[in-house]
Amino acid sequence: MYTTLSVGTFFSSSGRLHSVYKMTGKLFGTTGVRKVYGTEFDLSMALKLGKALGTYLGEGSVVLARDARTTGPMIEDALAAGILSTGVNVVKAGMIPTPTLAFITMHRGYNAGLMVTASHNPPEYTGVKFWGPDSMGYTPEMESEIERIYTEEEFQVAKWNRLGQEQTIDNAVDDHVASILEQIDSKSIESKKYNVVVDPGNGAGSVLAPYLMRSLACKVISINSQPDGHFPGRVSEPDKESLTDLIKMVKDTGADLGIAHDGDADRVVFVTEKGEVIRGDRTIALLAREELKRSKKKPIVTTVDSSKIVDETVEKAGGKTLRTPVGDIQVALKMKETGSVFGGEAAGVFIFSEFHYAPEPFLTACRILELMASTGRSFGELISEIPVYPLRKAKMKCENTKKSAIMSTLAKSLPKAMEDTVEVITVDGIGISLEAGWVLVRPSGTEPVIRITCEAPTDEQVEKILADAKAEVERAINGF
Repeated sequence: MYTTLSVGTFFSSSGRLHSVYKMTGKLFGTTGVRKVYGTEFDLSMALKLGKALGTYLGEGSVVLARDARTTGPMIEDALAAGILSTGVNVVKAGMIPTPTLAFITMHRGYNAGLMVTASHNPPEYTGVKFWGPDSMGYTPEMESEIERIYTEEEFQVAKWNRLGQEQTIDNAVDDHVASILEQIDSKSIESKKYNVVVDPGNGAGSVLAPYLMRSLACKVISINSQPDGHFPGRVSEPDKESLTDLIKMVKDTGADLGIAHDGDADRVVFVTEKGEVIRGDRTIALLAREELKRSKKKPIVTTVDSSKIVDETVEKAGGKTLRTPVGDIQVALKMKETGSVFGGEAAGVFIFSEFHYAPEPFLTACRILELMASTGRSFGELISEIPVYPLRKAKMKCENTKKSAIMSTLAKSLPKAMEDTVEVITVDGIGISLEAGWVLVRPSGTEPVIRITCEAPTDEQVEKILADAKAEVERAINGF
């Protein structure tokens, strides 16, 4: 007989119960608002979101930035108009990465940061991410209040002579890079003269990532580094399938490291000198081991879809792992609650709380180079110490309006459909611990799909788990 854990609780590796946040809004997804422009999102929505944020804040200043998407300038202007109409000031930072926006929100003391982006989604998507003065994304409760104001249209309206003021800044990236360099042993990296290939995917990382590497005396080769909201070089989400050009370039040039980002550069994926694309959870495990050398008492935080290798590596290093629902805000919240210094998501999100609470891909890349320099070993050699368990992912199309009903059906049918179910965990979707492996089925907070992730000791076992889960999800979708 298996055990079921209800929504709102989850077990950490220590066996303790922990509370979690559950997102229930219709406008907001896993992180911020992300929708297809023209059919799900338009300028009037952006204007209202700006009014809602200005009303929520009441006063102060919002720093506003965007990624490379074609809709960015329009959405940015509409948001700014809405904010200014409430009497709140707007500071435009131009096209910069999301981590830079979050960093300067904290570093320069703005009341909020607003990023026009759809992150790793396809080019037809647009959206907005909200950041607080502590560099952390808005919590579900804060998003719910913004959504309430938006829906009820209870907007603060400033008089003609009390409107917010607008200004621009153009040195946000410089500030971010300078602060990153203060966190690392730059001289040790510079002494190695590493060859690095950087692939920002035509996104916002183009304005920072290659230049950061160059400042560390690396020989930098850039591909897909011209900002272009059509993402002509590859799809925005960096993974093994989309990084074929990067893999080839790393191998052809004999580079020491490959670095790839998504559209707004809050994610980073690394490629070894032999062209192997490394899963984010393995990189989490590698860096967690190093962080635990400084503070074994601080937990490492990751999400429910990370490999069990994170738990095993952390435990061997004398630490413990805490699991959260998917989403960088969930990781950041748990890190802040527990005093954790490091956490991340398997998708390529890494957070160093002593720097700030936003995803920090650029400091992560520097930490990798720093580790290579201090040990005299290649990235491939270092990551080879972190085992690989077969992990498979799939996503199945599902209308957003049907997700709730389908997940309710799966809550009853999926545990019975899987072989050797041991435990059911409803932290974020439906997680099922099996005698050999695990499977997680959850509705996407950013796309009209249901995602399936599974892991097992062997390829044969994980393929069987994925096939069984897909069949049951398909049955549930076809039932509506």
